[in-house]
Amino acid sequence: MKIKVYSPLNPLLKKYIESIYILTHTSEERPAKYITFPSIFTIVSISEKSKTINKGNKLIIRQCDENKIETNLVSNFNKPVYVQYEGEINEITIYFKPLAISSFLKHELSHYNSSGFSEFSPFEDYRKAMIEILSLQSDTEKIQAVESYWLSKLTGFQHNFLETVLSEIMCEENAALTIEELCKKNAISRTTLNKHFGRHICKTPSQFKKILRFRNAVNKYSSDNAGKKLTDIAYGVDYFDQSHMIREFKSVTGFSPKVFFKKTTALEKKQIHWLFL
Repeated sequence: MKIKVYSPLNPLLKKYIESIYILTHTSEERPAKYITFPSIFTIVSISEKSKTINKGNKLIIRQCDENKIETNLVSNFNKPVYVQYEGEINEITIYFKPLAISSFLKHELSHYNSSGFSEFSPFEDYRKAMIEILSLQSDTEKIQAVESYWLSKLTGFQHNFLETVLSEIMCEENAALTIEELCKKNAISRTTLNKHFGRHICKTPSQFKKILRFRNAVNKYSSDNAGKKLTDIAYGVDYFDQSHMIREFKSVTGFSPKVFFKKTTALEKKQIHWLFL
């Protein structure tokens, strides 16, 4: 299995898309098996001639020549997921930044989110366009075509408070702020915030904050300049103490931080962390 991660080429899309990766798996290779972990991003994937068997937190993606394309959305990604690739696979996956995909969609994100791994076809021309993109030969052509397509759907998004609250949650200086304090600061109720997070991000604010802390810890651990002491990482990313970090890591990943960092593999300049089996 080969995977290559790209940053958006178009400057405008950098505001909305964190990264795009292209994954290929040949029919001669043994099945690729790994565990992937919760993310704050909204994930959109397209795969050529494949069929996915969805068993809760287990996805088996198999070559299926009769099925021209699979198009999927992952937005309420809160627990580890086992993934297995079998046969020839040609896949493109886009990581949209939190709330960013709303600038392209006609409806709220929850409208498209029917399950943890939802079929996703947000526009009339989507499947046809994605089939054409996957048929392109070079990665560069594919990336350019994907970006061009999504740029053509950019309409913008405005919300009374979500963008502000999300920005405050993600700001390191506000890491210690509780959800209640954020609500008070923005003059909204916890119930209202939960409702709008559910509609547009498909997570609760508490889930989002927990996953954000986890991802910040992973990034800090992976940083070339960071020390490897878990205590330092814990205090650096808004855990109360190391015990708090251990509890949340087990909740999000199923592993303690020590075991997680020992077992996972960092790919593509440490942009992806998977546990290969």
